[in-house]
Amino acid sequence: MIVKRLNLFLECTLAVFILIGFLIQPVTAEEQKFQEEIVPFLKQYCMECHDESTSKGRLSLERIDPRIAGGPDFEKWRIVLERVKFHDMPPAKADQPLAAERKALLNWIRNNLLETQQPGYPVEAKLKLPEFGNYVDHAALFDEPLSGPVIPGPPRVWRLRQGIYGNLEIGDSRLKRTHALTDPLVLRDGEEFRDYAARYFIDEPSTEMLLANAEKIVPVRSRFALKMLTENPETPTDEDVHFAIRKTFMQVLRREPDESEFDRFTGFYREVFEKNGGQSAAERLLMAIYMRPEALFREELGEGPSDRHGRVRLSPMETALALSYALGDFPEDELIAAAKEGGLSTNDAVAMQVKRRFEKPPPRFGNSRVMDFFREFFHYPYAVEVFKDKPERGYYLPKLLVRDLELLIMSILEKDHQVLRELLTTDHYFVDIDYNKEIPYQPSFTQPSNGNNPVRSDPEYATIYGLPRDWIWTDAQPVRMPAGQRAGVLTHPAWLAAWSGNFDNHPVQRGKWIRTHLLGGTIPDVPIDVEAMVPENEHQQFRERVEEATGKQDCRRCHKKMDPLGLPFERFTHYGRQQRTELGRPIDTSGAITFVDGKIKTGEVASPIELMKRLGNSEHVEQVFVRHAFRFFMGRNETLGDALTLRNAHKAYREKNGSFEALVVSLLSSDSFLLRFAGNSATNLQNVKREG
Repeated sequence: MIVKRLNLFLECTLAVFILIGFLIQPVTAEEQKFQEEIVPFLKQYCMECHDESTSKGRLSLERIDPRIAGGPDFEKWRIVLERVKFHDMPPAKADQPLAAERKALLNWIRNNLLETQQPGYPVEAKLKLPEFGNYVDHAALFDEPLSGPVIPGPPRVWRLRQGIYGNLEIGDSRLKRTHALTDPLVLRDGEEFRDYAARYFIDEPSTEMLLANAEKIVPVRSRFALKMLTENPETPTDEDVHFAIRKTFMQVLRREPDESEFDRFTGFYREVFEKNGGQSAAERLLMAIYMRPEALFREELGEGPSDRHGRVRLSPMETALALSYALGDFPEDELIAAAKEGGLSTNDAVAMQVKRRFEKPPPRFGNSRVMDFFREFFHYPYAVEVFKDKPERGYYLPKLLVRDLELLIMSILEKDHQVLRELLTTDHYFVDIDYNKEIPYQPSFTQPSNGNNPVRSDPEYATIYGLPRDWIWTDAQPVRMPAGQRAGVLTHPAWLAAWSGNFDNHPVQRGKWIRTHLLGGTIPDVPIDVEAMVPENEHQQFRERVEEATGKQDCRRCHKKMDPLGLPFERFTHYGRQQRTELGRPIDTSGAITFVDGKIKTGEVASPIELMKRLGNSEHVEQVFVRHAFRFFMGRNETLGDALTLRNAHKAYREKNGSFEALVVSLLSSDSFLLRFAGNSATNLQNVKREG
């Protein structure tokens, strides 16, 4: 009994000492700063509106967790940073903090947020998606001093997209109709980049479709190996099986199998042979090779020892395939040959190969991913998906509008001069370039052409651009639009229709696109309990109804970042046709560029033309464009470790007079593309810390 009491006393005493030790642990400098500077700021300037009981704008700061990196209130701190930075908090009528107080809060939040933007930091899955790429600090990427090299992303496997799968032996799209193949690796539709490494995995339904496809393709594409294992009544020897394995590896994986793979696949073949016979064993053997992970995923693991910064270089074959799939949907023979001959061992050698691809694109597929970038960036092909009634006059022909815009973009890319500026400000458009004036009524599958009156074709199509009904079609294109009416892609009817509703314009979505894709800002998702509807009122212009719907305080905090950018496009109908009046009154096309730092002229604009010229001549917008190009061609979001890559790409773009080719060459020959970070994050990430 005495012993038990003594043990109990010792245990309690030890627990008390541990508790006391925990309580008297020294407070860190960071915790002390939070208690002495941040908490008083929040209490004095924020709690009146943002305590638990008030929560204006659905934001409560009363119990906010001070742990920004890894804490539960990461998003709240981002909101506080942005609102305090742009003097949105405290509101204008409230007491204002001193400049030093405001700066102290902003620096504390920003420094903690920057920690989460370092390469290798374990962010939650959603932050790896393209719609969250703008969370990374723009000034840290482009403006602040850097020390050390690029620290790229980690090794990864990246699921093939359907376009690649269909061009390979394992998913030959040429057999789709004759053999009833399915599409197991399709990309999701949406407003952001579609082929992103973090988006996809192969789930059970996809696996079943892949197996079914392999079962149908093997007898066609691997018939020689299959025939060799099944035509002889005698049991195939190990040498026969090894030959079939080697041939299928080279066909599907472009490499020799190693000894362990020979042993494993031969054993698998023998096991199936014993249970189900030779035909089944041969089919299952070849299907197993078709279903190898490296056949269905793009492996970017790197090889060889890491350098002193913890980085490894992609293998030559990994590099060849990465370049092929960055620019197209087919593994290019010339790149694979260069990999085998050691021609992809340096960044300069890779740059030469990318330049070659631009100078002489592969004849069958070309550099199809270049146009895919612009389709997904501007999202204009969605115009054909937006249902609209036939307009009161003229035609709404979305396929033809999209085709006209595609030709404009290709024309600008062919010149490769100030590409972004031209895309945002040009007043020259293609108009029905496929029209054939020798054919009277254009009985093509697309849509009737505008043509001209002498050949009796419909003259109304061109009027959607603001051209007169008696405009005579010409093959001298692109055509200058009427003065002051159009400026670039965002005033083109195809883009306007894509970013509209079925019956009205959509200024909020247009403004959000400009905020995120050109200004590099962020907009939170619409709260689930908010009914985002514009009220009907036959006595109000559409702009007036939008402003009434979004004028509530809870809505205004986000809408004032979007609406002033989207409302200038009320100059146009939801079909993309210019309008000057609505309900008998002139339309208000004013707007503003606000809530943005960087090299851009902010303030009010009078029209969409002024808005586009200001955006098109902004260096800040160029930098945001470079960030989006990085995401598309890398298939991931940037981190602070990629800052040097982004700066070099922007520099290459400007030095080559706004060359998109130079931008892509710089990205695809960068350390961010060619290396993978496999070292210790705690030690190696110090190389990308900013000075000061």
